Amino acid sequence: MASTAVEEYLQAIYTLADEGGHVVSARLAEFLGFSAPAVSEMVHRLEREGLVSLDGPKEVHLTVAGKTQADSVVRRHRLAERFLVEVLGFEWWKTHEEAERLEHAMSAEMEARMVRVLGDPQTCPHGNPMPGRKPKPTKPLGQLKPGEESTITRIPDQFEHEPGFLEYLDSQGVRPGVVVELVEHGPTLLRVSIGGVARSLRPDCAMKVWVAL
Repeated sequence: MASTAVEEYLQAIYTLADEGGHVVSARLAEFLGFSAPAVSEMVHRLEREGLVSLDGPKEVHLTVAGKTQADSVVRRHRLAERFLVEVLGFEWWKTHEEAERLEHAMSAEMEARMVRVLGDPQTCPHGNPMPGRKPKPTKPLGQLKPGEESTITRIPDQFEHEPGFLEYLDSQGVRPGVVVELVEHGPTLLRVSIGGVARSLRPDCAMKVWVAL
């Protein structure tokens, strides 16, 4: 089993690459809250171990071996989140940090038992698909046209890390499975309607909340 530090980096690269994002050391450092030299050193270690490759502009890519390990830790994280919600009664927005502690300690037997108890779930509570599952086509909320409705499908993993963000969404009635209508969207304005109730959301929600195509 990979060390916790290696798993943390592989999971971060997987998360930042979600939906075709570009991953460079500076972005990794910002995301993980580590110094640039520390991240650079670890990335080169991962490269030596055959878990990542670097292209010309130093963009970081998971190799086949790295993707396999990243899939494993992301699956354990998302299963833990499901378990916390469906078995232990945690709120959907309150699972991320608890799951991060569980994912590194989860044995193969515990993972298999969680799958059986949960009925082999397709997504985490935030709507992100289990690795290996074909994701539903989605797009950012801000790409809807005014008056257009869609169903909130997922909150990409990279935004779970923002302190208070998921709790804020929940306080506004914004969660996976909810039908939302875009009312108005501008650089500093995002107005939606949920269940016939108009709401003004933080403008960054336009790119951080994803809806069904």
